[in-house]
Amino acid sequence: MRALRCIVISMVMLGVCGPVWAQAVRIGSTGSADRRVGMAVPDFACAPGLESLAKEMSEVISYDLLFTGLFTVLPKTAYPPAFTGFTPDATQVDFNAWRSVKVSYLVYAYVTTEGDNVAAECRMFDVATGTQVVGQRVMSTKDLPRLVAHRFSDEIVRYVDGVPGIATSEICFSRGTEGKKEIYVSDYDGANAKQVTQHGSISIKPKFSPDGSKIVYVSYKDRYPFLYILDRATGKSAPLSKNVGLNAAPAWAPDGKRLAMVLSKDGNTEIYTKNADGSGERRLTTDRSGDMSPTFDPAGTQIAFVSERSGRPQIFVMGADGSNVRRISYQGGNAYDPVWSPDGKMIACVAEISGEGFEIYVMNADGSDPRRLTDSGGTNESPSWSLDSRHVIFASTRSGPYEVWAVNVQPPCEQHRIGPGQGPYWGPRR
Repeated sequence: MRALRCIVISMVMLGVCGPVWAQAVRIGSTGSADRRVGMAVPDFACAPGLESLAKEMSEVISYDLLFTGLFTVLPKTAYPPAFTGFTPDATQVDFNAWRSVKVSYLVYAYVTTEGDNVAAECRMFDVATGTQVVGQRVMSTKDLPRLVAHRFSDEIVRYVDGVPGIATSEICFSRGTEGKKEIYVSDYDGANAKQVTQHGSISIKPKFSPDGSKIVYVSYKDRYPFLYILDRATGKSAPLSKNVGLNAAPAWAPDGKRLAMVLSKDGNTEIYTKNADGSGERRLTTDRSGDMSPTFDPAGTQIAFVSERSGRPQIFVMGADGSNVRRISYQGGNAYDPVWSPDGKMIACVAEISGEGFEIYVMNADGSDPRRLTDSGGTNESPSWSLDSRHVIFASTRSGPYEVWAVNVQPPCEQHRIGPGQGPYWGPRR
């Protein structure tokens, strides 16, 4: 069955090397006015001995702001000639000098340590008026200094756009070599990656629970593809589904109390739901064609999924109880891996269209206005939304081995390479 083969394809091996950072790639139309907000983020002031850390934190904020697609960041070569660096006294900022360059806001911070913590007095100034518009004292443990920068980045985005950023969020993914993959968690930008399973087998397709405390995933650690839930606090995994046949494509309901999944125990790939403790199994689909890849809408009342009941894999939507099934994808070719945006307005998916390969698409929740987000020439799969519904993360073979990438859903659809990995999933803010 073609759709079942798609599930198997998504479980192939991936690469293990490559840098975390890369230049953003853009696709989309050109020539439109750049409406991004101009920002300046010079190296921060700091207590003696913390110069390297202060520089890194300013660089993290710069990347965070560029990643959103809402901002431009002034290069150091365009700084005012009179600027020689920040001092610990924020009142000494020369706004007259900064008004000579094209920026709307100036980001300042003074970085210090307090015991085992890193602390920063962070401020954002309106350059035109010289007034502070955002101020926050941020603290984190010394092993997570980047989190300080990420937290202030999110506040900057909140001030400018009304919705906080996603720089404090985490992603999970699988990584490893042929025959051995483990589950990892990292910052959204790929930094601070940590292995969270130690099964010595193939563990893939992880997904955070809505509160980020648990991760559901597929693993062959007990020989067959079963579903497990990892408790991040204890590091222990418990089985969710160990039925005969395929146990795959787990998806959390918004309340975190139940999950949808694909089981083949009755001789066909069908969609079921279970409580998070493995109880209360319920079958939702009964079609003779293969059904797979369920995803809940933000309200938990609908499930989008993939089915071959129309002759080839396409996206359908049904009630969370299996009722009122209707097809929504009609862009041609095959459609896989649907995932609902957190604001409920869009569905991202993978489309396989003749001449294009496997590319990431996004459409309105009713299936209208489909548009392509990627144009890489490789295989692009496993889309997942950021909490602010601005970005989609996915896996891509455009450079050879599987890597994690992210794309801004609004034109010009900037793309950012995150790092090696497969089957990524975007988690909540911290």
